Amino acid sequence: MGGGGSKTPPQPRIVYVDKYKDITADKVREAQERTARQLREQAERERREIQEAERRDEERRQQQQQREEQEKQREAERLSKLQQTALDEREKLLKYCFGDKHGLRSFDSLNIRDMQQSDRGIRIGMFGPSGSGKSSFINTCERAIKLTPKGSCEIQTSGAEGTILVQEYLDDIGSKFCLVDSRGFFTFSVSEFMAMTNIVYGRILPGEKIDLKGAKKVDKDDSWDTFTNWLHAVVIVLSARDPNLLNGNHQTNLNTIRGFMKPRGIAPVCVVTHVDEVRDKSQLDQIKTKASAATGSPESHVFFIENYHPEHNERDCNIELRAMEIINSALTVGERYVKIHKQQQQYEEEEKQAASGQSKEEESIDSLFQRLCDTKHIPPAKVEPVITLLKEEDVTTTRLLRDNWGDLEDELPISSRMKTYIKEAISE
Repeated sequence: MGGGGSKTPPQPRIVYVDKYKDITADKVREAQERTARQLREQAERERREIQEAERRDEERRQQQQQREEQEKQREAERLSKLQQTALDEREKLLKYCFGDKHGLRSFDSLNIRDMQQSDRGIRIGMFGPSGSGKSSFINTCERAIKLTPKGSCEIQTSGAEGTILVQEYLDDIGSKFCLVDSRGFFTFSVSEFMAMTNIVYGRILPGEKIDLKGAKKVDKDDSWDTFTNWLHAVVIVLSARDPNLLNGNHQTNLNTIRGFMKPRGIAPVCVVTHVDEVRDKSQLDQIKTKASAATGSPESHVFFIENYHPEHNERDCNIELRAMEIINSALTVGERYVKIHKQQQQYEEEEKQAASGQSKEEESIDSLFQRLCDTKHIPPAKVEPVITLLKEEDVTTTRLLRDNWGDLEDELPISSRMKTYIKEAISE
């Protein structure tokens, strides 16, 4: 093979390349500066973002602070108006004189001199079972009108067993009304009912006690001489947490009292306390309905209230306004009661002097509506609720209906045509 030796394969040649051999020092510096600039720009963006976030936070904080200040201002204005309203209502009650609610013109031709000259004026009787909040309500009324830190009616006290103690409140403010509390009442006994008639018709004076065992029933016919001592309005206080109210027992318990009051024109105002302890507020409508049924008060005369308590030192205008609203309602009812009974007294005196028989003015409302049904072809069922309502207001004759038509017209649940028929009939 030619004697030649084998050839060594060629070895790969490794070439080391310096990647920076074409990059000058300036380019390196530019790259570094560019990187630094990008980092600075990123830092600046982050700084501006932080500043913007802080600015927005500060703006929101200022807006929130402004809203809170505006809300405080609105609340202060609302409270100021509330306080002014309470002040106005308080002044009206402090200056109250008999006839302010209905106007003295509505008492024209009636002898109301005794009511105008009476130091007590309208006497508002307060009744309620033990624990009803009656004493707290009286204290709330005192605090609302006299601006005292507490009331003077002792809470959860009663007269000795077998007695009823009658006490007047708000009789020292120079106004022509007072509250009359009957402690030791509301056990629903017959003897207690007899005693109640004595209180209603002024046979028991403030500070006096009555022995229930010796109580005898009295009525208006033998009590005209004590008219200024009568209870001219009645407030019945019940508790929203009273099981006897919630289960309907009070409707049965108060049957006798309702049966006594309605025919005599006594339309009680009902006050329901402890409503703040009713967790389910949807039950309030049901409680109002049951309170109305138990006391005989129309639902428009059933009031909810959260009483002041002894430890409640701060004034609450809402509580005070509610208490004064209830007093005003009782005064309105009381004036109407006086008007109707003064009319009855006048009619009785005129009847004694009259030589002739019964006139249309002495016609009963039953006869009046019977005539309307006959002449206007009205179904009797349509007028029965009206007759019942009028009798509850102690309006029993055509004359009483005519003289009180201005007060009653808007309250009667009848059509305008029916009202026209009635106006024509009582004007004949």
